[in-house]
Amino acid sequence: MQGFYGMIGDSHRMREVYQAIELAANINVPVLIQGETGTGKELVSRAIHNHSPRNKEAFVAINCAAIPHELAESELFGHEKGAFTSAHRTRKGKIELAQGGTILLDEIGDMEMFLQAKLLRVLEDDTIMRIGSEKSIKIDVRIIAATNKNLRQAIDDETFREDLYYRLSLFRINLPLLKERKDDIPALAEYFFYQVNSQFDKNITHITDGGIKRLQDYTWPGNVREFKNIIYRTAMQTKNNFISSDEIAAILPVIAISEPDEPLNQPSWLSFSDETSLDDMEKEAIKRVLVLNNGNKQKTAQDLGIGRSSLYWKLKKYNLCN
Repeated sequence: MQGFYGMIGDSHRMREVYQAIELAANINVPVLIQGETGTGKELVSRAIHNHSPRNKEAFVAINCAAIPHELAESELFGHEKGAFTSAHRTRKGKIELAQGGTILLDEIGDMEMFLQAKLLRVLEDDTIMRIGSEKSIKIDVRIIAATNKNLRQAIDDETFREDLYYRLSLFRINLPLLKERKDDIPALAEYFFYQVNSQFDKNITHITDGGIKRLQDYTWPGNVREFKNIIYRTAMQTKNNFISSDEIAAILPVIAISEPDEPLNQPSWLSFSDETSLDDMEKEAIKRVLVLNNGNKQKTAQDLGIGRSSLYWKLKKYNLCN
């Protein structure tokens, strides 16, 4: 079960992503991939490369947020022997190493401003210059940038160049949150527990319907990366050949509840029939306020006007905690 170039899911949102990948792969322009942490930005960039005419050449990834300041320019553009004290030999940079192929500039929103100016020149002239050299090197590289930041806000904050943004974003792909494609959760769960079976000699065959329901009720702030972690931890701890709802509940870090269908500031969100019990009303109110506060129990207790010990007692009473 490999899905579309290693991506799993057949929801409407993911089919839109697959279509965008296929389009981007055959258009030789920079691509900007935007999405929160854990949504699969590197998977998408690799899929674009593997689906493109460049797929026989190198795919090089570099995390712009992880490069030390003093090494950043050398990492991207390379250097000549003797260019600085520790430059004992000539070294190609990441962009040059990707010649003919694709380079992923991950976390582009964290790239320092002086490097942004140099990258803009690469995009405009298709040339680079190693540190310590006066000779330009012609390059043929597909540039894909990825970020979990709002680059428009970064432009307003003067931490990202507007001209670079427009050059990088000729083709944009926005990745959905996992909570926006919950129909894909059963397939994702199956994919990851088969991985666990292979890696850890387990024999898990399925997750119960109740287990799937719990997974779909959770809001997944860490997206697919967090989902994989939960499935792995649950699968490695189970003594059965299936994963149950209770086993998943024991691993989930916060209360597994769905977001309300209506905004909490609308008067209709807490409407009940005449037959609704007071306990049911209270349970629903606690669930909704927890959602509003992203599971923060201290803030929830304050908003409800009760003490934390009272909230914990009610969470246990209504089976709302792990």
